[in-house]
Amino acid sequence: MKALTRILVSMAAAFALLPATAWSAVGGGAVIHNAATLSFAGGQVTVTVDVTVSTVASAPVFDVNQTNIDSYPGSVSDFLYTISATANGSDTYNLSTSSVDVDVSAPGALTITPATVVLGASIASQDSDAAGNVYIPANSEADLAVGDRVLVTVSGNDYVYEIATLTPGTPTSTAGNSTTPETPTRLTLTPITGGAPAISTGVIPAGTQIGEQQVLTVQVTAGTPAAAGVNGLHTLTVSGSTTALSGGSAVLFDDGLNATNTVLSGEGSFTKEVRNVTNGGSFATSGVTATTGDVLEYQLTAASLAGSNLVAAVVEDTVPTYTAYVANSTTLNGNPVADAGTTPFPLDEGGIPVNTPSGASGELIDGESAIVIFQVTVD
Repeated sequence: MKALTRILVSMAAAFALLPATAWSAVGGGAVIHNAATLSFAGGQVTVTVDVTVSTVASAPVFDVNQTNIDSYPGSVSDFLYTISATANGSDTYNLSTSSVDVDVSAPGALTITPATVVLGASIASQDSDAAGNVYIPANSEADLAVGDRVLVTVSGNDYVYEIATLTPGTPTSTAGNSTTPETPTRLTLTPITGGAPAISTGVIPAGTQIGEQQVLTVQVTAGTPAAAGVNGLHTLTVSGSTTALSGGSAVLFDDGLNATNTVLSGEGSFTKEVRNVTNGGSFATSGVTATTGDVLEYQLTAASLAGSNLVAAVVEDTVPTYTAYVANSTTLNGNPVADAGTTPFPLDEGGIPVNTPSGASGELIDGESAIVIFQVTVD
């Protein structure tokens, strides 16, 4: 089985999703063989000519596992897209991804993997038979393999099967004056979806388009909302072009799904309190008194408002006027914060990243608080 999941899609399903296009009734790679014979008294001469059916380019169709993912600035989200061939033969699709960004900066990163996809495809050359065989023209089985999963429309319902066997056929050929008919390529399928009917006579009729499907990953690193409290929105587009031609030109396409990455922007709360350690007072926002030599302890409490997380949180402060910083007195959530910078006080000169107890550096988790404490001595 190839690394990526493959699914074959019936032509009926593809028609429901695509605008009218130039379809071929024969699988790409099929050989059109013609033999002509000259008979005369005493012998005959047979001459032949072969024509290989080309792939007629057709835009693939897409699906995505999630139409929206909520995330926070800087977080990474994976969207899983499926791309299904609708052509009559194997084609190479060159892909890219882009975003329209509203109330948020551009994504920190936006990638699609893989960026080039080869999808096999063909057209059923005759009705499936009582033994469950599905037939396609010889030489049209490129990029189809045992173990691939296939999606087949049976009586208007989509069912998933797995290719159990794939037996390559032999194109029509002529040796001397004797022509050997084509042996078509033969597939057998094992039902995967509950209730999927067994393949039997006519279940997959001649003319059914068979197109491989693969899975793509679009990875988005969320940008930063433009305003606190206003969510941002990345609207994603997967676009690309075929390598095969239709009417002399490659076919351009996009997924048309408009999957979104909503970047949540929370509001934060921040309080500052002080207490007189020397007098044994309690933390308060006002009413605290002190005299020369007293030790004051400041407590800074940062949190997100209910229902959101905050990232890239930094606390900055300065040593109050008429006081001197007590060396090595700063803590974050009870853990020591080293003195640093041109002054010993770690909260000046740009401050320090803060986090709540279960958060990573700079992350304030909903329902928790980050508490910074430091001490000074009154002059």
